[in-house]
Formats: sequence, C-alpha cells, structure tokens
Amino acid sequence: MREDGTKTCVITGAATGLGLETAKQLAAAGLRIIGIGREPGLCRGAEKEIRAVRPRTGARCIAGDLASMAGVRGAAAAVRDELPGGRLDRLIHGAGIFTPDYVGTEDGYELQFAVNYLAAFLLTSELFPCLIRPEEARVIAISSGSHRRTSIAWADPMFRRRYSGWRAYRQSKLALVLFTLELNRRVAFRFPVRGIGVEPGRLDPPVPRRAAAGASGPVALSAADAATAVVRLAAGPPTSVPADYWRLGRPAEPSPYARSADAAIRLWRLSETLCGADFL
Repeated sequence: MREDGTKTCVITGAATGLGLETAKQLAAAGLRIIGIGREPGLCRGAEKEIRAVRPRTGARCIAGDLASMAGVRGAAAAVRDELPGGRLDRLIHGAGIFTPDYVGTEDGYELQFAVNYLAAFLLTSELFPCLIRPEEARVIAISSGSHRRTSIAWADPMFRRRYSGWRAYRQSKLALVLFTLELNRRVAFRFPVRGIGVEPGRLDPPVPRRAAAGASGPVALSAADAATAVVRLAAGPPTSVPADYWRLGRPAEPSPYARSADAAIRLWRLSETLCGADFL
C-alpha cells in the first residue's frame, strides 16, 4: 500500500466492545484502522462499522486467534501486508478475556495470561520493525485498576495447581503494565517508540465484580465513553501525553509492584521464553 500521510493504528479486540468503539472514534479522528478480532463474522461487521464512520481513511479487520502464539504471528503477518510503506504509528492492545475456570491454550498456557498479556508482548515484538519507521510511534496497553491488588505468581504463573479466575485476570493486567514500563526503559534514547498504559474505566457490563474491584470506582462507563480516554492518548500530539500511565483520563502512578524494574526484567525474560521470541 502507498503512504499518504495518514497515521495507521492497529487495535486488537477491535470487533466488539471497547476495541470497536475505540476504532470508530480513531477513524473519525482521521486514522487508518487495522483491527484484529477472533470471529470472522464479527470482524466483517466491525469493518463495515468503522468504514462507515470515515470511508476515505479505509479500514480492515483481520480475524486472528490471539490465544495461540501461531495465531498471533499469523495476525502480525496479515497486518504487515496491510501497512502503508511498512509503517505503523499506533498499536493498541485492547483484546481481553475473563474466565472463571482454568482453560489451557494449544501452547499449554493459561488462557487469560495468553490473550491478555502474551499476545500483546509477541505482537509488539512482531510489529516492532514497523513501529520504528515513523518519527513517533505509540504502543498503548489497556490495563485495569485490578493490577494494583496482585503480584506475579512466579512459581506457577499459569495457576495450574490452584486456579483462581480473578487472580489470573489481575495478574494478566499487571503483566501488561510491567511490560509497558519496561518497553520504555528498553527503547529510551534508541527508538522513537513510547509505551503508554491506560485504565479507561470500568465498563458496563463490567468483568465479574471481584476481578474488576478497584478498577475505576463504583460508576460503570459505556464502551463509547471509556474509549475516549484511549483515543486521546492515541490521537493527541506527543506533548499531550507526558505520563507513561493514565487512569480515567489523567496521569497516574501504577502500583509499586508494577514499577519494579526487577520484576519487569524477570517477566520480560519469561515472556521471551514462552513466546519463543528474542525482543530487544
């Protein structure tokens, strides 16, 4: 595809909910959207909705299974085929899942850790050569306030011995924050890429109450309202996003554990092993 100066944004989880609303709002702001969703039928519907907002910017929604490392690599390859000039300006990790019972993936990993976190790590690694082409690129990870109430279960990160759905969910969101901050440490003064973590608000309907506890207070937001916080960080100029982490539209500090460089390095190494990737 030829470059025309329009910024391109890849969004996972773009077929429904918060991801779809974010994609539509960013399309309205003039960005070219490439979405990734799980179900082909939902992807086709989402593509039509996004294109209807601003037809001339174009939009694609690719079906890909983010629960599978092979699926993530396949989705990344499909994205690269769609990128104008091989350049990617924004990568938004919006895909998320909650399951109360243990579900294993084809790679042998716990489903929430695979979809909510490992897919983000591997997709960023796969698309990183495209992210360093623009003068300024952003990797935005949609986390949750629930990351503040947990730590990484190093001895059993997949919770195979004693599964707790809500703890697995919180751990996956914490991992996203650790990854985002460590990404910034590794690219600093080397590449024009910036990681940004965001808590956009508790959605209505939210994930199960125990998993969402502390995410944003008692008021649940619509997907459209929650998307505005993500859109500001993706569409705004660099001067409008001075902080690495945002909560409800304002700069905020993630949990002390999430700011631990030692934990972030340890998680990065584990992620490289689990994904079979050598990233930065």
